[in-house]
Amino acid sequence: MPQSKPKPSEIAAEAKKTYIPYIERNMVKCPVNSYLYADSSQIRVTPDKRSKQRLRVAVIDGDPIDVALSWYQYSLTDASKAQSARPIPVVNMANEKRPGGDWESGLMAPEECFARRSNLVHALQTPWNLHQYQISPDVHYPIPQKGGIYSPHVGRCLVTFHCRLCECSFEQSLPVISVAPVRRPKLDETGTQYSFEQEKDLMTEKMRTVLRIAAYCGNKDICLGAFGVGPIFRNPVGEVAKMWRALLFNEEEFRGVFTNVVFAIESNPPGNARGGVSELEVFKQEFDPSNIFQTTYR
Repeated sequence: MPQSKPKPSEIAAEAKKTYIPYIERNMVKCPVNSYLYADSSQIRVTPDKRSKQRLRVAVIDGDPIDVALSWYQYSLTDASKAQSARPIPVVNMANEKRPGGDWESGLMAPEECFARRSNLVHALQTPWNLHQYQISPDVHYPIPQKGGIYSPHVGRCLVTFHCRLCECSFEQSLPVISVAPVRRPKLDETGTQYSFEQEKDLMTEKMRTVLRIAAYCGNKDICLGAFGVGPIFRNPVGEVAKMWRALLFNEEEFRGVFTNVVFAIESNPPGNARGGVSELEVFKQEFDPSNIFQTTYR
């Protein structure tokens, strides 16, 4: 009889017992810790870090973590880029109260799914100066409204189950930027617009936090997902896509800061109901070149 598919809670238990120790045995040169940026408005991008190259944006169907890892591996195969290639940061839609959110339960949300196949929770729980100053774990929580956490090295395991045993293989670690989106804002009767400007402004500031942390930590390329949308946070996807476009192309603060931005969005992510226009299609339409660059015909 074929083995039944393991439950998320079983995967979490195996992660604590097996995967996380396995990952960290293979990451001896990559310290597992995180940095809290409590107020991103204090972060400034210096002029010498800006480029005159036009920003390139792509929207593709895929899991952000898979895309970021593949992107980095591809860069290593290009002789002209291999020397300067660096791991691509991804954005974690964080629970504002606890690392990994409800990762030990059966919740099928992006952070929880990521936590079950990586050492994300351990990284989020470990301040970079924990041992030096005897700081207690979880000092980064709750995450401040305009703050975020940067984890330079989060390792992921590829896991297969056979009976009750697991076989692990370790992948390259990647940086993770954890910011808590606005949770379930009040929407208008159409469900496509924010009812309160304050919640929209706060969400925009959280998106700025993502970009500021990425830039401050020296990242020219970044892999984003559909930050804050979906059944857990429920921000309106059309508005979120417009807000990202405005920040990346119209806001002076981020002009010349990034070279490549990829929105990796699964067409049918776990926990999402089918039907209607997908988040992927909304982002593709918003970032269509015809909507970004005006063309004049003479």
